[in-house]
Amino acid sequence: MKKNNSTGNNLTEKVPTNFFLLIMRVTIILLFTGIFCTMAETGYTQNARVTINKRNTTLREILNEIEKQTDYLFIYNNEVKTNSKVSIKAKQETVSKVLNSMLKKRNLDYSMEGNHIILSAKQQKEEATEKVIAQQQKKQISGTVTDVYGEPVIGANIIEVGTASNGTVTDVDGNFSLQVENDAIIRISYIGYREQEINTTGETSFTIILQEETEVLDEVVVTALGIKRQKRSLGYSTTQVGGEEFTLARDVNLGNALSGKIAGVTVAGNATGAGGSSRVIIRGNASLTGNNQPLYVVDGIPFDNTNQASAGTWGGLDGGDGLSNINPDDIESIQVLKGAAASALYGYRGGNGAILITTKSGQKGKGVSIEFNNNLTFNNIYDYRDFQTIYGQGSMGQRPLSADVAKATETSSWGERLDGGKAVNFLGNEYTYSYIDNWKNFYRTGINNVTSVGISQASDNITYRFGVSNMYEKGILPNSGISQQSINTNTTYDITDKLHLTVNANYVFEKFNGRSNLSDGNGNTNASLLYRANSFDVRWLERGSESADWGTTDDGKELIGGTNEYFNNPYWLQYRKTNEMNKNRLTGSITLRYDITDWLYAQGAVQRDGYNIEFKQVQPIGAAADPNGFMNEYAKNFSETNMNYLIGFNKLFGDWSVDATVGGNRLHNLMKQWLVDGGRPFIVDGLWSVNNLADHRFKKNYAEYKVNSIYGTVDFGWKNQIFLNLTGRNDWFSTLSPENNQYFYPSATLSWVFTDTFKMPDWFTFGKARASYASASNGTSAYQNLLTYKISDYVVNGQKVATVNTSTFPNPNLKPVRISEYEGGLNLAFLRNRLSFDMAYYVKNTRDDIAVVTVSSATGYSAQIQNVGEIENRGVEFMVNAVPVHNRHFGWNTTFNIAHNNSEVKYLGENVEMLQIDGASSRSGNVTVQNIVGRPYGELVGYKYLRHNGEIVYKDGLPQRETDLSVLGNGVYKLTGGWNNQFSYKNITLALLLDFKFGAKIFSGTNLSLTNSGLHKNTLQGRENAAAGTIIGKGVMLGADGESYVPNTVAKPAQEYWQSIVSNSISEEFIYDASFIKLRELALGYNLPKSLLSRQQAVKEMSISLVARNLWTILKHTDNIDPESAYNNTNGQGLELNGYPATRSIGFNVNIKF
Repeated sequence: MKKNNSTGNNLTEKVPTNFFLLIMRVTIILLFTGIFCTMAETGYTQNARVTINKRNTTLREILNEIEKQTDYLFIYNNEVKTNSKVSIKAKQETVSKVLNSMLKKRNLDYSMEGNHIILSAKQQKEEATEKVIAQQQKKQISGTVTDVYGEPVIGANIIEVGTASNGTVTDVDGNFSLQVENDAIIRISYIGYREQEINTTGETSFTIILQEETEVLDEVVVTALGIKRQKRSLGYSTTQVGGEEFTLARDVNLGNALSGKIAGVTVAGNATGAGGSSRVIIRGNASLTGNNQPLYVVDGIPFDNTNQASAGTWGGLDGGDGLSNINPDDIESIQVLKGAAASALYGYRGGNGAILITTKSGQKGKGVSIEFNNNLTFNNIYDYRDFQTIYGQGSMGQRPLSADVAKATETSSWGERLDGGKAVNFLGNEYTYSYIDNWKNFYRTGINNVTSVGISQASDNITYRFGVSNMYEKGILPNSGISQQSINTNTTYDITDKLHLTVNANYVFEKFNGRSNLSDGNGNTNASLLYRANSFDVRWLERGSESADWGTTDDGKELIGGTNEYFNNPYWLQYRKTNEMNKNRLTGSITLRYDITDWLYAQGAVQRDGYNIEFKQVQPIGAAADPNGFMNEYAKNFSETNMNYLIGFNKLFGDWSVDATVGGNRLHNLMKQWLVDGGRPFIVDGLWSVNNLADHRFKKNYAEYKVNSIYGTVDFGWKNQIFLNLTGRNDWFSTLSPENNQYFYPSATLSWVFTDTFKMPDWFTFGKARASYASASNGTSAYQNLLTYKISDYVVNGQKVATVNTSTFPNPNLKPVRISEYEGGLNLAFLRNRLSFDMAYYVKNTRDDIAVVTVSSATGYSAQIQNVGEIENRGVEFMVNAVPVHNRHFGWNTTFNIAHNNSEVKYLGENVEMLQIDGASSRSGNVTVQNIVGRPYGELVGYKYLRHNGEIVYKDGLPQRETDLSVLGNGVYKLTGGWNNQFSYKNITLALLLDFKFGAKIFSGTNLSLTNSGLHKNTLQGRENAAAGTIIGKGVMLGADGESYVPNTVAKPAQEYWQSIVSNSISEEFIYDASFIKLRELALGYNLPKSLLSRQQAVKEMSISLVARNLWTILKHTDNIDPESAYNNTNGQGLELNGYPATRSIGFNVNIKF
């Protein structure tokens, strides 16, 4: 059977003209804005202007000031005396005029090469005459100075040893030329590199490679609460990813873009469509029922990532989360704090790790800089279907020859062999009985376009960046899409030398429309396309007549093709049953810092994250399953305000360094929601308003909590090689009883840079051992310890009665979850960082986890909230980075990461052995996701085939199932990782990322339904010779004596055989290995050469890239579906049903810097 290689897109569909006009308008406006602003002030020309008013200051200070106000860099050797005093007064004068005025009386000269200004001393006439004579006894030497990677070293000093002034500096290409004595020795030096001396006797041409100093300034990284520390001092694992990693082969949701990039970070792909939620887990699931995702912090501001809606057993929409509100073009870097020690300072919500996102800002020493980026991709369905296309619509081997039979078999492909003959559809019309690919006829090519412009500048006392972006996505479903506009600003103002003000703000307006339901088929557009008989043309459902609306009959009712009123018309769902969500989000902070001394500072900040959401869903009058229509509408307001203070101390005491902080935080979290949930029916047709509902069903949801905190840290360092870090945080909760409302979270880390203690071979560059212990939490939800009441409908003595409003008994002594973690690790680097390793081993234990445990009905309740859960996660992480090749023309950087996690549920409460994860049960097949004592987190539980000595048992020719439930597998990946490669050849770059996951199972509700409808290829068994053929199952049956087993000999019609597996809920049949390897990202770029750009003054850099995401699934084991097809991002992973088809995106990225 030839595989169907359809892309699943209607390639002939015309893209709306107004869409391209919108893109062109936005692009042209932003591009011309960038060009205009750049032409107003260019930092690379001799017309760059400066304003300086200084008296009796050093020449060096004036040169530094010019570098701050322009993009120039001064290069000079020891012959130029920069400590001489000068005075200058210039207002918006050109750099060349300032230099001419300042240098003409100081026996100095200068030359400009690009953005470099080379200063040199003038020769006196007498010296010149003597030099002519001396030159007859000298020689001219020349050469090139590069680093170990072949890159030119600009401004390296070349001095003839034994002379006071005979020297030069290398130019922008690393070249130099110098006259020296015939037997001269030259000394080459540059900051950060080892000094070299070379004997020139008998040689005139040199290629000099400078080696980096082993003791260079260590990288500084941002840690919890925005505290900056030396990377070498950290006693825990952390990984930083540059913002450029997210701008090319991008994803609408930033969480999905992390997949495969960081060891120990697992991203569970969901089939929730564009703008859907992501699930990011660091070092395993730490809570049975609570939140397992990390804390997100943007520029120091805690960022809410709540999923706004999700599908469950009976369907529903995915409302997206917060990570789609972050524009990748604004990101400078992402720092992932993996363990509890790294995030312990976040206290009650640091137990799942933290992801710190730093946005771009202006850079000191830079003038006005403008960056323009446009990313345009086309999203095509990655078609994993491999259906049977031999037999068409019908039942028991018969094609439909009447409208009634056609209606009864709308989702049944158990008919005759597709022979191109005649059949009758549900409209009573004859059609050609042949295979129809309805994906081609309904889905379309999606388009995503993101245009961003960022303007930044830095002067003496202010640094800022202002960014704007526009994103538009046309979904693969008709009448669906996303639009998003954002504004981002990051400003630092030095009010005085000691007082500094920082203001961050990010505003986003976002609109979604046309989202499909997931999971259960009702309301699910994707389901309505999956299971239709393979000779049923979905275009028959487009309109009842030319005058009818989308998906309707002439009288305005939903046009359906069968007898199942819950199996919808996809045109009705996308054009008539509408949903729309609007979100306005503002995240910002104001921080004031005062440097009391050079070793003591005080800082205060006010931070706020908040959004308003408006959602509206309308089922109009005339739906087959709900003829009177209904409406859901809500408005949700969320805000979180943090007010914090911090006092910092940093001082050296001989060989010892002490870095300490103490601070506090006051958090206020508030959510209000007003909604009409399922109001019905509409009074007047066509007026889709809550005021037009006979039953409004008004509700209000409200949640509020506060947390007060104090915290402190102290770092001790000895000789910059041994570091001890201690932290502590105490939280007071408004959500807990006053007698039980405070908890303390400590941490301790120790790190030792042993390569600084012992003399190591030159090839051993760096080595650090580290260990840590920490305690953290993931908090509690509001009102879990309070009993709430409601007014009932019945009355007693004329008064309505108040009753308890819950079947779950609250816990007045509830405590937060407590998470503790031990970690040990190594950081190693060799060959001057061309080969480096990062290794970690951790043990993470969760105690007092909050679980809803079943209790006796005699209590009047069905369950109680208890602190009973205990879970353990053990794992290893390994990352290697290598630079196999790096020379002037070609470079290759490769990073490989891999992580393995084992979890075990330790305790669920007295006499409780199994606990179902809330909402984690399949629509069909009777599979649930359970936590079982002694087993890993998230076991898939269902029914297996009944077997005797390993062979399936049959009864009356049909397979039987076991009477007891069994563990079928686990829905959580054990082994995850990625392989990132970056190649460069001259101006061409190539980047690709392989992403892999192993060790999880998935229950495919889609394949269960495909089997039932006769579309799965397995259902060809038994139909080889005739459409209504029979199958004799391979296995055993009870013999005539009723006790012994004999080979099965009973034949059954193929349709009855396969549908019995479904109706009997033999879920084992539909369990698949969810392991995969994917080519996740690819970007092929070209950087325009500077020689070309130098012909004009506006553009500094320009690159054009071909980009692709989810380009190729190299390995998978799941029939017809993407192994990453979960229909929600909850804890109950491993269930799949009727999600969006997977897509691959291919397009272009243009980046221009002015």
